[in-house]
Parts: sequence; structure tokens; C-alpha cells
Amino acid sequence: MPGLFHSLETMASKGAEGLAPDARKTLFNALIRLRHSNGGCAAPSGTPDPYYSFFAWLCLRALDPSTPETQPLERYLLTCTPASPIDALCARLVKLNAAPRKSIVIQLRTLLFALLNPPRDVYASFLYALTLDSVFEHGIPKLLQRLIGRRLRTTGNTTTPRLAAKLTLNPNCDMIKKLLLQRHCPTGGFVSSANTPSPDLLATAVARFALTMVAPTALTPTHTAADLAFTETCWADDDLFGPLPYPTRGDTEYTFYALLTLGTCRRGMTE
Repeated sequence: MPGLFHSLETMASKGAEGLAPDARKTLFNALIRLRHSNGGCAAPSGTPDPYYSFFAWLCLRALDPSTPETQPLERYLLTCTPASPIDALCARLVKLNAAPRKSIVIQLRTLLFALLNPPRDVYASFLYALTLDSVFEHGIPKLLQRLIGRRLRTTGNTTTPRLAAKLTLNPNCDMIKKLLLQRHCPTGGFVSSANTPSPDLLATAVARFALTMVAPTALTPTHTAADLAFTETCWADDDLFGPLPYPTRGDTEYTFYALLTLGTCRRGMTE
């Protein structure tokens, strides 16, 4: 059974394949323009950053799996000094997934790091789930799943990324599926929390990915058509994607979320 990270990349690649060739080339070139001399990719601040470099790496792999342009990003991510736990998660995900074979030492170090550093940031929750899943070839053992479940507590007010992370690690939880579906907006997209009035691309991507993986029939053609229209409005003037409709600037993170959302929509239309 494919791991969670492999499924994520496959879904984003499916999204990239659905774009017109000119659109793929435009996105690819916009990502390359963010490259710094040290191999890293620029954050919105303009400086190289492991977090945004990680998402640039994912985007380039989705747009062109054979491109050598990912190699400078890999070298940067494998040698940089992470400034925060979320940067460290990104670097570890590359270490675990860039090489053809996984090192047992890296696997054990990653597992220990993840268990000792549960996510406190909304954005880290889904990366946390990906990191843990990447350690194991055949899925996370059930005992460890229960431990993770206690660390990722969920309520009606839990953020959408955390709900999505919990669902990917506990696919039989009907309550989380229901909570996620309640976050969908009739005009398209998912909101990031129960009290947020407007949808954003992060919440949309992770909610659709989690539901597509564990309950694909929960997302109807009506959901998919609306989410496609919402995603299109997030394409920014600089040829990247932003978090909300009609942005002037985008970044590598939200560009990946756009590809992921488009991939789940394509899968929904073909099944």
C-alpha cells in the first residue's frame, strides 16, 4: 500500500498533468525565478527559507518528475540549519523521500524527533502526519497511532489542517469526516476553522486530500466543481498561487496546495 507522502505527490502530479502545457511552463518558470545562489528558494520576505524551499521541491517534482532543478533544493535542504521545528520537519521529509532507499538511522532519528516535537503550529499538523508516515514502509503501527491521536486532540473547534492530519492517521473516524465536510463552503473551498467565514487554499487542499484518501465518495461532483472554481481564483499576478481569491502575490506553499487540490478534483471527476 502506498505511503501517505507518495499518495500526496501522486495527487499533486495528477493536478499538474491536468494543466495546459503553457500553464505548467508558466508555473515552473515562476518557481525557478525564486531560486537563490545557495540553492534555496525565497520566502515571501525574499530570503531563502527551508519551509518554502520544501514546497518548491514538491512543486517541481509534480510539474516535471525528471527535472534536475530539484537537486539544488535538495542540497540546500539537506545541509541548511533549521531555525524552527517546522523547518526541521521539512528537511527530514526530504531526507526520507529524496533517496531511493531510506536510511534506518534517519528513520529512527526522525521518529524520535517527531514524537518529542508534536505540532503546536496549525501549518505543522499535516507535515507532522506526513513525517511520521514516511518513517514506516507499511503504515504506522496501531499502538503508535493511538499515541499520536492523543497528541493531536480534536474538537469541533479544531483547525482543518489538524482534522485532516488526524483523519489520515485514523481513517475510520466518522466524526472527523463529518467535521471536515461541515467546513466546506457552498461557493467552493474549505474554511480553516469552524469560526472562519471565508475559505482558503491550505484548508481546501488538506481537507480534500484527506477525504479523497479515506472517503472519496463523500466529495460530490458539486463539491468538486465549486472547489475547482475557487482554486482558479487563487492564481496570483506573479504566476504563483496565493491563499485567498484574487491575490497579487503567491508563494511556493500555496502553489503546491493548488496542485494538490487540482489533483483531488481530477481524481474525483474520473472515478
